[in-house]
Amino acid sequence: MLSATGVPGQAGPGRSCGPHLTLDLRGSPGSVSWRLPETGPATDAAPCVVLADRAGCAEFAVLQDTLHHLGVPSVRVDAESVAALRLSTAVTCGAGHDGAIGGRPCGVLDLGGRRIAPTVVWARHFSPRAMPASASAAQTLLRAESWHAFVRQLCSLAPASLPGNRPGRLEQLAGAAAAGIRVPRTVVTTAPAEAAAAMPGPRVVVKVVGEHFVETSPGLLTGVFPEIGARTEVLRRPALDYPVIVQEHVEHDAELRVYHVAGAVHAYAVGKRAPDSPWREEAEVTVTPVAAPPAVTDTVRRLASLWGLTYGAFDLLLSAGEVVFLEVNADGDWRWFEAKAGGRAVSTAAALAIRTLHLAALGNAGPPSPLELVDFLLLGTRTRGSRR
Repeated sequence: MLSATGVPGQAGPGRSCGPHLTLDLRGSPGSVSWRLPETGPATDAAPCVVLADRAGCAEFAVLQDTLHHLGVPSVRVDAESVAALRLSTAVTCGAGHDGAIGGRPCGVLDLGGRRIAPTVVWARHFSPRAMPASASAAQTLLRAESWHAFVRQLCSLAPASLPGNRPGRLEQLAGAAAAGIRVPRTVVTTAPAEAAAAMPGPRVVVKVVGEHFVETSPGLLTGVFPEIGARTEVLRRPALDYPVIVQEHVEHDAELRVYHVAGAVHAYAVGKRAPDSPWREEAEVTVTPVAAPPAVTDTVRRLASLWGLTYGAFDLLLSAGEVVFLEVNADGDWRWFEAKAGGRAVSTAAALAIRTLHLAALGNAGPPSPLELVDFLLLGTRTRGSRR
């Protein structure tokens, strides 16, 4: 369960004061969850999926349970507990190594006393700031950054990894524009007032260049969400000591959250008063599953291919029938949207995609499980998500 509280302090990008939202994950203890087969010699490395996330996020707990019922072994590690793990893996090895998976001979990982051969690795929200602090600030930073670096590079041990590349917002906007896809007029600046002066229309959007949360201490996150402000008000803002994104506000007919999962595309129409409404006024937000228009499907698949994304949560607008790209979150959650809309389309797509990648890593291109079976296995699973 996630706890969000409004308290005084820093608010949106470019503001010096005002109410902000704090997300408290400190009550979510981390864990290591194993779903491995019971058969086979203890010395054999078990081929399995590796999932790494935050303890307060529901997506991977649901995914792991579903994979287990589909016969796909896995291990799930939360960032809050990873420092207690013991691991060892060979980076170079000789011929005849018993960990060959997908033609890669050095894929055996000794994790917490169990030998596994990763087939698919998916890491999300795995920030070094999530790991508990120790008495020494230097030791805390070294431990956290070392684990973060290891998990980030673990994909090199597996034949497949998700989500794929993680393009930043500036790379996203530039890439989409170069591909002929409409994006809002954008300026990155430390002087929001000067940028607003160059923008058309009565309103502008101001957002951070990086993540929408800053983690001031392990488990305590402060939201710095995009804001839609009157152009006249932004014109009065002072210069900042950090860059922000200032964009034109695009009038639109619909806002879409669109998920790309290994080529599958699932869309939701989102109705909300402000960018931070899912956090501040959850009950007022509407999420409706919709058939993605062909132009939306084409846009999402083109950009996912351009950036090498197997998974991505795309935020798009429809303006007079034209698709406007805003951004894509490679770690975007989906369970909250499913809970609001009803159904399990993205969870089903994720489970099927991981199973397909796992079987391919083993050299087995068996038929996929029926969608009805995956939907049945997802019944009764947790629906709470963090809306990121």
